[in-house]
Amino acid sequence: MTYRARHARPAPAVSVQVRADKTAARWAAARPAVRPARRTTSGVVAQQNLSATVDRQVSARLERIGTPLLLIGAGALALALIRFGLRLAEPSFVGRMFDLGIYRDAGLIVRQAYHFSSGHPTQLYDWVFPHGINPFSYPPFAAASFAGMSYLSLLVLAWGLTAASFAALVVAIWMTLASIGVPAGRARTGCVLSAAAVALWTQPVQSNFGRGQVNLLLMAAIIWDLRPAVSRHIGRVGNGTEGHGTGRWWTGIATGVAAGVKLTPLIFIPYLLVTRRFRQAAVAAAAFAATVGIGFAVLPGTSVTYWQSALFDRASGTPRANMKFFFASAWNQSLRGYLSRILQHDQLAMVPWLIAAALTVVTGLLCAAWLYRDGYAMLGLLTCALTGLLISPVSWLHHWVWVAPWLAALGAMALLSRASSWRIWLFTAGLIALAFVNWPSLPVLTGTKHGMNLVTDVPMRQPLSWHGNELIAGNIYFIAGAAGLLALFGWGVTRALLAGQTIAAMPEHSAPQRNPASVEIML
Repeated sequence: MTYRARHARPAPAVSVQVRADKTAARWAAARPAVRPARRTTSGVVAQQNLSATVDRQVSARLERIGTPLLLIGAGALALALIRFGLRLAEPSFVGRMFDLGIYRDAGLIVRQAYHFSSGHPTQLYDWVFPHGINPFSYPPFAAASFAGMSYLSLLVLAWGLTAASFAALVVAIWMTLASIGVPAGRARTGCVLSAAAVALWTQPVQSNFGRGQVNLLLMAAIIWDLRPAVSRHIGRVGNGTEGHGTGRWWTGIATGVAAGVKLTPLIFIPYLLVTRRFRQAAVAAAAFAATVGIGFAVLPGTSVTYWQSALFDRASGTPRANMKFFFASAWNQSLRGYLSRILQHDQLAMVPWLIAAALTVVTGLLCAAWLYRDGYAMLGLLTCALTGLLISPVSWLHHWVWVAPWLAALGAMALLSRASSWRIWLFTAGLIALAFVNWPSLPVLTGTKHGMNLVTDVPMRQPLSWHGNELIAGNIYFIAGAAGLLALFGWGVTRALLAGQTIAAMPEHSAPQRNPASVEIML
């Protein structure tokens, strides 16, 4: 043994705080250099010192809870997948995917195939589903897109769409956490697994899988397209002013194409306008216009029918030969559905809905713009999606899959928040989970009812007969969405007032420069 080996000292154990300091230093080195202020004032120095302190605190928290959160998330996701797998194993699972069957049959009609029940060519928007319900109501471009998938059997499509939707759910949650500022590591992975597990228990996600819907795919595409730049600073969030948010000319294409499949993503175009991303808004609008043009090129007569009459008949509730729409349906959890049930009449709710929808659009886009400007760009994107769900004439249960990234975002805010405000974010996430999770049937708690989900524990087929607690339970998605939007509005007003008071209290020469991309997570 050499002299150096005999006298070597054992390396001291690395504490959590030391690892946290190293993580914070790596993130600080990776962050792009910020141009120093012209005047080095006490306010700027204090803000920089506070930022470094927040970095160390958040880094220490992530190091401390990373492994436990990863284990909890893995266990929760395993249980959720076991329950989901039992549903997939049911013989009737594929047969219940009604919407997937409608997509495939619409593709067959585009290919000039014969309708399987009549044996005669059928016009797309005059077609009646075999059970007399759920006619095709998407734009012609969607039908043209489904033509390719119509070559495959329903069984192959069902398994392929299920796998793709699950992947889209996980990717959407991962992108949400990354954009909010949770660094890659055990903490982010554990949060992704936990959020995905809870999302698999929610009724919107389960309904999306059960009916063979494409909402998870469209949601993931929009988040990928419009997500802000990945934050380069622990405890801070990006606002989309660098990186992916504005650096790529094709940003907005996926959103426009998604709007060509379903019209509800059109809400993101005015969101891009109010956040002054005019080029992205123009790209999204051009992509949507291209989908309309493709629809006219493939189905000229059908496109004329859709854009001249079919779309407006559906929006107004005008009966058609193959459709009589019921806005008061319990499964319609939008502002229009809520007012129709409260007023007990579809047409009487038209004018109040238009007025309330206009106010909701202004409030929602204002909140989204505030959040984007203050550095919470991902929350602004999710707020815009929430606004679209509220104002749409129809927001079926499976349209509310945006609850999954919202749960992930609230979890990220809890991870990155300072002091004790993380309890507020987790409490909010818990309330949302209680409203949207489709709990398994427990006879001790629910008696003969289907399950503990608040929406399904009411007479779903008699929405005009609801009274008392049923009015809350049957409208729980809309109530949760409206309450969340009002809470975001109140949070924005409060932050603006507090910021104004802080700046007013400072000497004029020491007011800190505004840096929207580096706003602290605070409540």
